[in-house]
Amino acid sequence: MSSGTFALLVGLFVIPVGLLALGHRLRRRPPVQRAIFWGGLIGYLVGSLTATWVGMVPAAEWAGTDTVRGLLGYWGLVLGPVAGAVAALAFRKDGHSRSVHGRGKTRG
Repeated sequence: MSSGTFALLVGLFVIPVGLLALGHRLRRRPPVQRAIFWGGLIGYLVGSLTATWVGMVPAAEWAGTDTVRGLLGYWGLVLGPVAGAVAALAFRKDGHSRSVHGRGKTRG
């Protein structure tokens, strides 16, 4: 089995199961895990649409040395959720208060 086929199988079966498990009781999870879930889900949707589009392009239009088709078609389902989760972690809003030493907000 080639690495591209392995990545395709991981993207088709393992990533959705992982997102399903992470999405279970999502409202009770910490904000970091919610950001990972939503970033991974959006990344998976973009990656799957891209892989579907690349897979529907006729093979006669591609050369035998094109690595873009293999990258987007095989690895898009794996790299999309990973990139989405990393982007969601990088750009998430911090919901914690700005208090010192975790004392919480003061009334006043």
